Amino acid sequence: MMKFNSFILNDDMKEIELFDESLLKNGKCLYEVIKVKEGVPLFLERHIKRLHNSAKLTSLSLWVEDEYIEKALNKIILKNEVKEGSLKFVLNFDEKVFLAFFEEVVFPSEKDFSEGVSIWTYKRERDNPNAKVLNMDFRMDLDKFMKEKDIFEALLVDRNGYITEGSKSNVFIVKDSKIITTPIKDVLPGTKRGIVLEICKEANIQLEERNIKEDELSEIQGIFLTSTPFDILPVKEVNGFKIASAENVLIKKVMHLYSGMIINYIKNKSIS
Repeated sequence: MMKFNSFILNDDMKEIELFDESLLKNGKCLYEVIKVKEGVPLFLERHIKRLHNSAKLTSLSLWVEDEYIEKALNKIILKNEVKEGSLKFVLNFDEKVFLAFFEEVVFPSEKDFSEGVSIWTYKRERDNPNAKVLNMDFRMDLDKFMKEKDIFEALLVDRNGYITEGSKSNVFIVKDSKIITTPIKDVLPGTKRGIVLEICKEANIQLEERNIKEDELSEIQGIFLTSTPFDILPVKEVNGFKIASAENVLIKKVMHLYSGMIINYIKNKSIS
């Protein structure tokens, strides 16, 4: 599962060989995944804010302070000497356990960003879309589907035929010279989703939050995904149909502005 040498269990740094995956499968767990770039946990403040929101939605009480989480994450980054990676922390409320570890994640290639990736729709809904609750069965089911289809991501479609989000991403569609995304009440409030909304507002890009029917996919001009591991990623193929998202002017503009935000965030963290 992981190739890194150490993980954090509560206050202790442990050898990776001692990692107990049952702590992820048993009990009520909330989690966050943070991308590390140049040794900096990107947009950490936004992730911690979302953790508090997930706890509120699930009526769970956090027993660790924000400062504790930040120190633990910086500690494990230094211990594993990671410049770029996917850092996950989990709170198991039944066991009162805090875990932090690096996931073995394959980030999108330069080709993926320049040409786009393939995706497919899948009829499935989250029980509580606004809360980042760990559900291993849900994840395994979707991973199996994506492997069978040989695709990068699956788009979840609800019982009413609306596209909600990706299995591990938020979805944005370009149609009629504007960007459309699912209303926040129906999806996990991704940190990158929030950033894209801010970018659109500041750059005067027309954005609409509304439910998107699956059958609208034949009418769109572009589609992109946002998530912690792969940032902003264009899509080249949906359900076998080609789409030139990587060449879309609006998508290229959002990707460019987002890259600038990353550079500034790392720069400001390095100074502080």
